[in-house]
Amino acid sequence: MTLESRDLLRRQIIEGTLRPRERLIAADLADKLQVSRTPVREALYLLASEGLVVPTKRGFAVREFTHSEIIEIYEVRAALEGMAARLAAERGGGKAIEAVLEVEAGTVTLAKSARQVLVDKNTLFHRAIFAAAGNERLGRLNGQHTEHFFNYRIADLYTDEEAAASIEGHRQIEAALRKRDGDAAEKAARDHILEALSVTLRKLR
Repeated sequence: MTLESRDLLRRQIIEGTLRPRERLIAADLADKLQVSRTPVREALYLLASEGLVVPTKRGFAVREFTHSEIIEIYEVRAALEGMAARLAAERGGGKAIEAVLEVEAGTVTLAKSARQVLVDKNTLFHRAIFAAAGNERLGRLNGQHTEHFFNYRIADLYTDEEAAASIEGHRQIEAALRKRDGDAAEKAARDHILEALSVTLRKLR
């Protein structure tokens, strides 16, 4: 029950249902989730260990990431995603690479789709790359930096041009994976994440 509560609260934080600086009182959350207070309190401590909530005088609050923290998160992601793309290109199995391509995250028409579709495709695409990389430790590290509330919040604010640029980044990664070019795959993945950082910083001004 603790992990179920953690996963539900984590999803609500990431998707923005629970907003930055919003107070999280165990008793209130337990009533909403229709569970006892103990698993909710334990879930909040787990989320605190992930850096998604912070303790307050009375309970917890959803963490609001600073400008510099967001930059750090994306810089770490760029390094991890770049290495994952390199490993996928150089040693990923044929089926694993095909699984990346089957997501079709580089489809140009996605730029006109609902932003949630773009977010979902992006998530599946990057998860498939880490799966193809075949390094579980790398995947776990990336999991700590990939999903944050601002990813969903910013996606809603993407213009069609910005969405098209993100999709083009996916296309560059796909092309490098098809060629089994580790250097190109790493560069394309890093450039893609740093471009996302640029967009995020513009939207959060």
